[in-house]
Amino acid sequence: MHRHHDLPPTSYSRLSGLHRRTRLRRAATIVSEVFAPAVLVSLFLVVLAVRFAGWPAGLPSALVAVGFTTALPVAGVITLVAWGTITDHHVSDRRQRAPILTGTLISIALGLALLPTIGAPQELVAGVLCTVGGVVAVLVVNLAWKLSAHSAVAVFVVVGAMGFAGGWFAALLVVPLVVGWSRVTLAAHTPGQVLAGYVVGAVIGSAFVLAISG
Repeated sequence: MHRHHDLPPTSYSRLSGLHRRTRLRRAATIVSEVFAPAVLVSLFLVVLAVRFAGWPAGLPSALVAVGFTTALPVAGVITLVAWGTITDHHVSDRRQRAPILTGTLISIALGLALLPTIGAPQELVAGVLCTVGGVVAVLVVNLAWKLSAHSAVAVFVVVGAMGFAGGWFAALLVVPLVVGWSRVTLAAHTPGQVLAGYVVGAVIGSAFVLAISG
């Protein structure tokens, strides 16, 4: 049985490189899951509801917003993955994204119809509407290209948070950078697709900040 130090230098170098790539991919996978679009949007909507309606008064609004904006769509995706209809829960195949995003828009529309009936704060409604804008943007772009939704949502959430929580949230801009790195490392997106996601997220985040400032 050979030990690593018994290997020829070239073989040891290849093995070390393989181990390093494996560790990087493992780290990138963790980042992609922890900062997945559904996770970030859910957290953002909960914070909005509690920030502008108080606790526990904002809880019903948060549950409705998260339920229809992220929870139901994610449940649908997981079901489709289990049935073998789509490849994975990140919907990596661009051709499969249009029907998924369309279903997400329908779910969000139902949530938007319910939110005013339970006295949801306007800032929360604005957050959901901007999410709709992001979904539409990704849907349109993905008709011909594969934009990074992970990167777009990460920037949107950070920019949006800066709009109501203060400029110190700018420190969290490291999150989109790490998320972008993870998507490229996993070969899920090219650097150009990640940058395009950043641009879309910045535009929608800025629109949200303007909406709650008006």
